Amino acid sequence: MSELIPFPKLKQKLCSDIKQAIAKEQYDIAYDCFVEYEQYFEMTEALALMKCHVLWETESYLELREEAHILLEQGYTSQDELMIYYVKSLFALEQYQSVVSVVDEILDNVKAHQTRMILLPLKDQAQHQLNKRQEDMQVQLQQFDQLSEGPRTELILSMIDDSAYYFADTIAYWIMQDDVSASLQSLMLEYLRFARYNQSIQLEVNGEEITVVPAQLEGFDVTRFMESIVPEVIAQLENDYPSLVQEARIHLNAHNIAMYPYDITQLADDQTWIQTYVYYFEEMIGVSPSFSADTHILSFIKLLNT
Repeated sequence: MSELIPFPKLKQKLCSDIKQAIAKEQYDIAYDCFVEYEQYFEMTEALALMKCHVLWETESYLELREEAHILLEQGYTSQDELMIYYVKSLFALEQYQSVVSVVDEILDNVKAHQTRMILLPLKDQAQHQLNKRQEDMQVQLQQFDQLSEGPRTELILSMIDDSAYYFADTIAYWIMQDDVSASLQSLMLEYLRFARYNQSIQLEVNGEEITVVPAQLEGFDVTRFMESIVPEVIAQLENDYPSLVQEARIHLNAHNIAMYPYDITQLADDQTWIQTYVYYFEEMIGVSPSFSADTHILSFIKLLNT
């Protein structure tokens, strides 16, 4: 809500415009009116429900999901209507596992027969879609060695999104094959970690043989590299080369995935990593280095790009 002073009677005019636009099924116009309204005024529950209707009609499913979730958290009395919008948006976004999980979680607390009769068919349809996906996943896993990098990555991401963790033994087999790239190997490890796979797996990471138990690993978003090295490197670059920061983040995220789950402290301490990365980025843009670089670590960093 803006601190700007609105024109007199603007609130009433916008409310009227919203209702007229909805009545005429001019949903894009109604949406624009909502945008202007929220610049100046707090939304009422009635208007919030109207906005959800408009978002559904304009197929703005991602925004509808976020809007409905926020309204549910705010404790509005129209919980059933908001939950229906929320679940319908999940289904439209093809987040079928979330549909099933949400309906299972809240159904016991839903008393209205009409609401249950909307949610249950949505859950059944979502489960049907999940079953079809699982059949497709099974076929793709059987042909995994024939898939290129893109379809392999998309498959693992879909399995994580759908919580399809019953293929853990199959993924554990494929991850130990020679033709798995470093980034795909890291993603497969993340899948096995989510699946709580507790068997030992032998891998080659950056030319070194290691043994890991996926269930005991940290996620690659909370590695020592991401929590201790990346923030310091980015802080240095933001101070000296702000235009380089976005590109540096892309590099650092890619390197983190490529190294996972390698223990970087085996190669050097945090400060050496930080200074060498700053050197690496300065060398990339052709400026005089601020720090000296550890030649072994610098070679290792450059190897991650191959």
